[in-house]
Amino acid sequence: MNASAYYEYYTFNGANFFTLILKPDGAGKYPVVVTRSPYVGRDQTAEALVSQFKDKKMQWAEHNYVLVFQHCRGRGLSSGEFVPYLYEREDSRALRQWVRKQDFYNGQMFLLGASYTATLHYCTAPFEEDILGAVFRVQDSERYRIWYRNGMMRTSHADWYFGLYKDESPLKKAYTMDAFSELPIKNLSERYLGERAEEFEQMLAAPRFADAFWQTRLGGAETRDALSKANIPLLLTTGYNDFYMGGMFRMWEEMAPETKEKSAMIVSPYNHGDCYDAENGMCLPNAAIAEQFGKDFPIKWFDAILKKEKPFVKTGSITYYRTFENAWRTGFDSEKTREITVRLPGGEKTLIYNPGNAPAFGSEGTFMNAPGEREDVISVYTAPSERDLFIKGRIKAKLTVSSDCDDTSFYVMIGIHTENGDYALRQDITSLLYQKEHYAKNEKTVLDFVFDEYAFALKKGQYLRIDIASADKNRYVCHRNQTGDYSLLETYQTAENKVFLDESFLILPIEE
Repeated sequence: MNASAYYEYYTFNGANFFTLILKPDGAGKYPVVVTRSPYVGRDQTAEALVSQFKDKKMQWAEHNYVLVFQHCRGRGLSSGEFVPYLYEREDSRALRQWVRKQDFYNGQMFLLGASYTATLHYCTAPFEEDILGAVFRVQDSERYRIWYRNGMMRTSHADWYFGLYKDESPLKKAYTMDAFSELPIKNLSERYLGERAEEFEQMLAAPRFADAFWQTRLGGAETRDALSKANIPLLLTTGYNDFYMGGMFRMWEEMAPETKEKSAMIVSPYNHGDCYDAENGMCLPNAAIAEQFGKDFPIKWFDAILKKEKPFVKTGSITYYRTFENAWRTGFDSEKTREITVRLPGGEKTLIYNPGNAPAFGSEGTFMNAPGEREDVISVYTAPSERDLFIKGRIKAKLTVSSDCDDTSFYVMIGIHTENGDYALRQDITSLLYQKEHYAKNEKTVLDFVFDEYAFALKKGQYLRIDIASADKNRYVCHRNQTGDYSLLETYQTAENKVFLDESFLILPIEE
């Protein structure tokens, strides 16, 4: 099939936007698929980008779609300054208005995005009447969940933010991941970005969802409930090891019934890129979404909408990979489960937690370090399973703990023992005062952990590994073992934290 690719610029709110278009050759009107991205550089000419765009995206024209791809403000060949989230609602809506004026547009539009490029669409909700459907991959719409987990700030997202913030400007950035361990963390943007990043600084002072910041535009109010406001067929995809996986399940749960009935969700056992860590992870049979459903599954989704046919995946339900059973099935959210309680072995254990030398853990979906490598990490194994089980849903844990500090944090990583080693499945973190209104030093208390969804087989004779610590410096800003606004603290103290294993347990959701 013949197709043409070209680029155009248009001006909006002081910036010139570089926009690539791929369309079937000749005159005619077609449905348009719209996507935008900041993940583009300035090291290639417009002509070279047009050639690559045509080569890589030809399948869209072959299926009679026009694909429109735009560089975000301040990124690639678009002018202006890129500040994550700040201009996306207006800029994204402006692109759609531009599309509506083109002679190739037939009045039918689709939205396509993954990770931040999905956020660019979320922030425009509710969607206009000519938008017929969307494919949104690996992205949560709730900004609080992106920045925090149970009051603990995610350093990986801060690293992403710092890296992209006005990246094409002459700002002199000089930060490393160690910057997020500095005291105080307040004014970090001024120290390492060369200017105050208002959203980042306000976010630092808002560790709880109830904080007023999260109800503002900078706090993501315009993306919140984006899918619950939609009434179009939505295809969501994520993976058990995806950074945003739990948030995507929450979005699915909150979707209006009439929207959910015509939408679908697919969950692989892999990470944000729907792949596994080749160095330290596990390759599973036919596990990537593209392996099971084809690389062109977004086209299949849009085709079904246009043709009013049943799509390739069941709507109104979650299709998911059954890890270690190595099979796909539909019905994650509808199949019945029951809960069983698994006691943790051992007695009283002490963790000496020094925030200046905190433990670090690998990612979910990778093999865990050997137990006993650090004294500030407790590793225990459950008893071998007496029969084959299939665990599906949200594992919970209850830890009985105490601390000699007014506040501190506790971290749990759950893994499964395999013939190749202990494989990390799920992690969670919380603090005493995040869950308790008051805490008296050395008082025993119970902390609740609720892990994101998973679906995996636990075979007879297999067992789980539970690592317990007080921090994970690879993933979260380390708790200072003090009360008060963590962003203002200028010192930390060492905590003596205790875990009473014989008074602690896991709660496993078992498929009936």
